[in-house]
Amino acid sequence: MALEIVKKVSSAILFLTTNPIGYIIDGSLLILFVIFTLARSLRRERLLAMAAGTQLSGAQKFFVCLDELGSLFAALAANLPVLLVVAVLSVSVVAIGETVKKVESSLEAASRIKELQTVLRNLERSLKVAEIRVLSTQNDRTTFEITFFDPANQQSIAETKTISIDGRDIYIDAIVLNFDYSEIASGRRVNIAIPYRVFSDVVPQINGISLGGVDSKGIPYMFHRADDDIYGIAPEVYRERLAELIKISSNESSARSAGIVRSLYGSALHRRFSAGDRFELRVEQTGGLTLRERFPF
Repeated sequence: MALEIVKKVSSAILFLTTNPIGYIIDGSLLILFVIFTLARSLRRERLLAMAAGTQLSGAQKFFVCLDELGSLFAALAANLPVLLVVAVLSVSVVAIGETVKKVESSLEAASRIKELQTVLRNLERSLKVAEIRVLSTQNDRTTFEITFFDPANQQSIAETKTISIDGRDIYIDAIVLNFDYSEIASGRRVNIAIPYRVFSDVVPQINGISLGGVDSKGIPYMFHRADDDIYGIAPEVYRERLAELIKISSNESSARSAGIVRSLYGSALHRRFSAGDRFELRVEQTGGLTLRERFPF
């Protein structure tokens, strides 16, 4: 409780002494105080003049104001040691408040990194992401159906999408998240691949077609986990940190500064499609994608 009060007082002092709006508030309060003091002095002198049966002239009002301002400066000078003590105390409060904030921020960052690392351990597994069924390859144009699965609900299909693209040699493109050295140094290879678009020998990578495979929040279905499947972290925290991980992964510079993602790079697997082919698209625990033929039984 005491630390919270110190932080709030520290924030207030910093706001009033370093922020332009704070300067305006300081100046406005000072002007109001001076106006109030002068008005009170003028009222007192006017009442005295009325009691004596006279009125204050303009010159007398000016000298009353000048005398009151002189008294204010004299009082300020007389209380300068007190003001210096107040200033020192304010600086001390700010220093304590900022130190507390930095310590709390460091602890929060460490906790956040630990939670993100736990999220990674939940993501590290080999699983089937989708099935691909090639519908046709007529006129050198490949049409296929891709069906995505949700590990949190394996009894239902998450999304089915039909994609048609020029060319026969098809590339499934993925973003690979390569994680911090501290993870790799522990003897674990931590790379996670997210398939996100398709291109071909005719359609260049930059003009590739989105595969989909993400929910309404932009989270890949492959990262969904049932509550009972999540370990080492509360399910709600897992989902919160997972959303954060996906967000920071959208930009390499923000991913690096987040303190866990070491680098982002693209990786594509290649296969020549023929009508009737069926494949399983899988992510492997080592962080790569594989496209396996799915033979009918």
